[in-house]
Amino acid sequence: MIGPGRARRGLAGVHCGIDVGSLRTPSYVAWLRQGEFRLDMYLAGERAPLPPPPPGWRTADCVALDAPQGLAIPGERQRHCDRAAGTPTNRLPTSRAGMAEARLYAGLVEAGVNIFWWVHERHLGHVAGFSEVRSGPPTVCETYPRFVLRRLGVDRARIPSKRQAPLDYVDMAWGLLRDLGYRCPSVDRPTVDQVDAMLCAVAAAAWWNASDPLRCAVGSPPIADVVGRVIYEGYIVAP
Repeated sequence: MIGPGRARRGLAGVHCGIDVGSLRTPSYVAWLRQGEFRLDMYLAGERAPLPPPPPGWRTADCVALDAPQGLAIPGERQRHCDRAAGTPTNRLPTSRAGMAEARLYAGLVEAGVNIFWWVHERHLGHVAGFSEVRSGPPTVCETYPRFVLRRLGVDRARIPSKRQAPLDYVDMAWGLLRDLGYRCPSVDRPTVDQVDAMLCAVAAAAWWNASDPLRCAVGSPPIADVVGRVIYEGYIVAP
């Protein structure tokens, strides 16, 4: 398990987790520094695909987003990382043209694919798997909150449904984070979106501080299609 006590001994830095909405609705953001979360919101766009840090905080070392970074390789309908992490986006388009026809999670897929591509294309950060450089712009990676909970030791069957029992989900996830020593002075009980952003930030810290980051990941290396302006495959990270 990854807690802030261990963070002070090596899991250091500033990290950011984003529970992605869409390109038309706000995304929830959790910044993490020395075991403390700072909450925010932003609207992602091509000119600013990633959120600015809070006042007095430096740019994040690693940013983890709960949104697909890429599409399924042509000929496939599911990425390796989706299969391994058990994500709900297990039937993805294989091209940008196919994205326009997608129905389930269409806004989330559109946002994730575009945010990651803008970051990669404009050199606004290092998408995990393309570069292991640990300096300069942030490392940007994909995660999945329920997978983070499972990697933190929660049995899949014990994770409440966010739709059917949102308060139970928050109490379970936030209780786990508090037991690990994390804190968030601005809220007593976060919302579902806020606690998911927190779990994303924990995943970002785990990837950045790991001696072997690939031990914190499932999936296959990302592939950049410059002509199609899209990433295929990619990793999902968790502690």
